Amino acid sequence: MKKLIVFLFVIFMVSLLCVNSYAKYVVDNTLLVADINIDGEIPKIEFINVSNTNEKYNKFANKTHTITIELGVKERNIKEENTLDNIKFLLDNEEFKPKNKNVTKKSMGEYVYYTITLTGITGNGRLKLKVPEGSVVDIANQVNKEAIFDTGIIIDNIAPVVNFTQEELEDGRINAKIIANEKIREVNAWNLSEDAMILNKEFACNVLYPFLVTDLAGNSTNIDVKIDKATNIEIRYSAGNYKMSGFETGTGLNEIVGKKFLTENQKYKIEAVGLWWKGLDKDFIGENCYIYTNWGEGKKGRCNYAETNYIHGYNPGQNKFATLENSFFAYVNGYPGIYLGGLNVNFVGYKGESGGEPVPAENEGQYLFGITALNFRLKDYSYYSIVYQIWVEGVGWLEPVSDGEETTFAHDKPIGAYRMSLIPKTEKQYLIDLWQEDVGTNNMK
Repeated sequence: MKKLIVFLFVIFMVSLLCVNSYAKYVVDNTLLVADINIDGEIPKIEFINVSNTNEKYNKFANKTHTITIELGVKERNIKEENTLDNIKFLLDNEEFKPKNKNVTKKSMGEYVYYTITLTGITGNGRLKLKVPEGSVVDIANQVNKEAIFDTGIIIDNIAPVVNFTQEELEDGRINAKIIANEKIREVNAWNLSEDAMILNKEFACNVLYPFLVTDLAGNSTNIDVKIDKATNIEIRYSAGNYKMSGFETGTGLNEIVGKKFLTENQKYKIEAVGLWWKGLDKDFIGENCYIYTNWGEGKKGRCNYAETNYIHGYNPGQNKFATLENSFFAYVNGYPGIYLGGLNVNFVGYKGESGGEPVPAENEGQYLFGITALNFRLKDYSYYSIVYQIWVEGVGWLEPVSDGEETTFAHDKPIGAYRMSLIPKTEKQYLIDLWQEDVGTNNMK
């Protein structure tokens, strides 16, 4: 019995030793074969954002604007990525190559972001982007599907076609209309129709100036606003020279008075000016001028045409303005109005009315005397402005001025021509910009 127990004990111990030895062997020889991460999602291209430097009308752009587009590639396990090389640009559905393109790339989490900047796009159509299939490949050899993204931006590099019409109203006013073939931008002091294709504004007096019409993409067309049928307010301004018969008169449509004299002789000067209006208070417009004579400051002369007096210096006086309410009238081309100056100021031998020295014989044909400065002011600037510009021999057109500013080259240098316009103050800068182009030139068109 004892022998049997001893035998079983021996068998048990041998079994334990074998198990421990085997377990030790397994632990010592275990290897990590692979750490497999299953990727079941294909790479995805996403449209993130678009911006446009045409901020107020950001759904439209032309070649002057910069468009910035952001795309995102959602994929953690990218094997191959050629989005930048493969991306296509479309206008409507036609491919084009941008003139200027800049792309930046950054990674953030499971995304790769692309910022694409486009400038100088010269075509026309709706801007889209296409990312072809296979532009991104992940480690499981899965590829993105083709994606087309509509930016919502219309590229337009065609200027609007516009027409101008004027409609006569009952009170002598004019309703001006500018009609475009596409939507156009709002303009200060003009009414824009509900469909954004018609601008209109009422005018009481005649004016002529260039007007810029701009579409939503920023393309512009110049058209003349020419109001020549208004009778609610009328104005006549004139220039006279004793060598020429009668006066040359303008109506506010940019007519240059004195031009006719200069065509005859470039040395002719303006010796007298006239001004008349209706439809406004008699003191609404005021005129002042400087008259340069042979006789000296304060000496009087008398016009042999209008039989009115004038003085060497400011007329009717320094810081004073002649109006239809306070001035002598003279009929100039049939219109009674303000009359300043004298047609005999260059007449050889004339002594003036104050016993001055007679105009010397050597002045014959030189025309050294006459109007040398002009100034116009309005009683009220809440709606209207008055713009004027003078031309001087050997100098050309001076800077246009307005609303009570004196314009002169020198008080001893008579002017040969001038022009003026009573104009709604909202339109004033258009006219100034037009006349500014002539500064320093002899343009008489």
